[in-house]
Amino acid sequence: MADQDRKRKNSGRPDSRMSEELDALILKTATRLFGEQGYAATSVEQIAAVAGVGKQTIYRRHPSKENLFKTVIAELGNSFLLAVSPSDEMVSNDPLQALYKTMRMLLDLILSPETLSLSRTFIAEGWRFPDLVDHAGAHIFDPLEKLTCKLLTAASRAGLLKEGCEPEETGQMLATLCLGGPHQQMLFGRRVLRTARERDDYLDHAWRAFMTGILATPVATPARGTGRRKRL
Repeated sequence: MADQDRKRKNSGRPDSRMSEELDALILKTATRLFGEQGYAATSVEQIAAVAGVGKQTIYRRHPSKENLFKTVIAELGNSFLLAVSPSDEMVSNDPLQALYKTMRMLLDLILSPETLSLSRTFIAEGWRFPDLVDHAGAHIFDPLEKLTCKLLTAASRAGLLKEGCEPEETGQMLATLCLGGPHQQMLFGRRVLRTARERDDYLDHAWRAFMTGILATPVATPARGTGRRKRL
C-alpha cells in the first residue's frame, strides 16, 4: 500500500516549487537561445532539447514560440524594474540620489551579455517581427522611461530643476547620454566600460555634464553607494 501511495505521488503533477524551477529553466534556456541564434532560427523543439524537457511541457506554459519570446521579454523588463526601482523613502529624501543610483544600476543591466544578445536579436529581426519589438517597448523601455520621469518629477517638485524643464523629455535625453551611448558601442563590439570603475567614472562625467544644464542650483554628483554627495 505504501509503495502504491508513493507511485501515485511520484506520478502526479509536480509541486509548486518544482513547477517554478521548471518555468525558470525554460525561460533561461529560451533567453539564451533567442539571444545566440535569433528569433527566427530558434525553435521550441531546440529549447526543449537544450533544457532537457518535453516539447509539450513548454507548450502547456507557452502556446507558441511568439508567446514564449514575449514572456522572456516581459520577465526581462520586470527584472530590470525590480532591480533598479528605489524606495519611496529615498525618492522623497533625495530624488537626485535615487535617480543617480537608478542610472548606475541600469548601466550594468543594459551592458550585460544577456541584454546585449537580445538587443542584437531586435536589431537584426525587428523589421520582420514588428509586434515583438512593440512588445519589448511596452514591457522594457516604456516602464523604465516612466520610472525616470517619476524621479525627475520628484526632483522638479523639490525645486531642484530649472523652470520649464519637462521631466519626460528630459528623462529620455538623460537615458540616451548615460545609457544609450555605451549600449550602442557594446552592440558594435567595442570593448568599452568593462569594469565597475570605468562605468562609475563614465556616469560621473555624463551626470555632471547633463545636470549642469537642468539644475536650478548646481550640486555635487551623488557619492557612489551612499546618500552623501561628493565634493566638486
